[in-house]
Formats: sequence, structure tokens, C-alpha cells
Amino acid sequence: MSNPQIKQRATALSPISKQIMLLVGASGFAFFGALGAHADDDFGGLTLSANTAIVSDYRFRGISLSDRDAAIQGGMDLSHESGFYIGTWGSSIESFAGSEFELDLYAGYSSEFNGLATDIGVLVYTYPGSDDTHYVELYSSVGGEFEKLGWTIGAAYVWDQENVGSRDNIYLYLDLALPIADTPFSISGHLAFEDGAFGDKKWDWNAGLAYQFKQFSLSVSYVDTNVDGRLGGSGVVAMLSASF
Repeated sequence: MSNPQIKQRATALSPISKQIMLLVGASGFAFFGALGAHADDDFGGLTLSANTAIVSDYRFRGISLSDRDAAIQGGMDLSHESGFYIGTWGSSIESFAGSEFELDLYAGYSSEFNGLATDIGVLVYTYPGSDDTHYVELYSSVGGEFEKLGWTIGAAYVWDQENVGSRDNIYLYLDLALPIADTPFSISGHLAFEDGAFGDKKWDWNAGLAYQFKQFSLSVSYVDTNVDGRLGGSGVVAMLSASF
């Protein structure tokens, strides 16, 4: 997730050393671990959940926003049993317009009907410390399962806004996930098309393998796009994440 100008420049992550990242990441795991003790509590139909991760490369829709370097990420969600939810998610990024941090705020509604999971919402991308860089995106998706294969089809739309160059943008994607029988491993795939303010008939795709252990996940993915340049080129991305 990131600002259109960041995507157009194909830029990166804040200049923090990997050693510091690992220390901060460990602190993040500790913080969310403490929070996890309350994450499953139900209060008036409300549920609080959290997630944190360390990634070897922050790729947003195929483009590296971390200069092919590591990034620290995390977020929190507050959901209601009716299906409505609000949340926030953040990541370290390359210095952009005075900001070295991306903070996303979102709200939406998810439901399930006849085995199909639907999701619709609105997301605001912000960059604390910068001016005139935020923008708003609408998103929706539907997913289900065929045999053991999980699938999701989704779209994200940004209408023409001043901070995106007064152009609109559409992003369409297909995600697939397949657990490997009798193992904690799963494989996944992703294919997407983007056109407008952030990409000119841009494609991105990835394939990955993940290992799940309780609330932790370790994954490795191959990522690529049809965008020329180092930050849009192919790469292998590793992620250690936890959810509570």
C-alpha cells in the first residue's frame, strides 16, 4: 500500500539498518503478544485483533517501496459481529515528501452467503509528516473455495483526486491459495492488472510457499511485474508475521 507518487518513482524504505529493524520488530512482536491476550475477548459484539510482520522487501502491487530492503509492518482491527469493521495498518517506507512511514486507515463491511465471502470498504493512504499526499481508495472482493482451493477476486478503485494527479486508477486481481494436505504448508498465487494514475497497463504476479505455526506464519514468495527498472523487477520476498 502506498502513495501514487511513490509508485511512480518506484521508491523505497526508510534508511534504518536491518539490525535496528530486527530489534524494533522484536519489540513489536512483544507488544502485540501482550495485546493478544485480549484479542479474542468479545465486548458487546466487538473483537479486537492485531498483526505484525517483518518483510525482506515491502512490495506493493509488485513494486518495491523499500528499495528492495527490509521493512517493519503492523496493524490493528476492530470488528463487530454484524460484519462492520475499522482498522489501521502501517509500514516503514523510503523517505517520501518528508515522511518515512505509511499509515493506512480503513473501514468496511464483510459477510458470508452461500459459501461466498464478500468484503467492501474504503481506505485512506496517509504519510505522516508530508503534505498533500493522502488519497482515498474504494475496494471490494468476493471469495470462496473450490474443493481445497481458496480463491478471491477483487478490485480497488481510486477516482480522480488532486493528490493522484487528477486521474483515476483501477486495480483488478485474482488470489489463489491451496493447503498442502496433512502439513502446515500452503501454496499461493496472485495475478493482477492495473491501469490509470499508478500504472499504464501494468501487470504484477507472485507465487509463494507459507508455513503456519499457531499464530505465526513464515512465507517466501517470488514477485515480478512488467514494469521496467530495478524496483519493479523480479525478486524473492520473505515474511515473518504474527496475528493475535
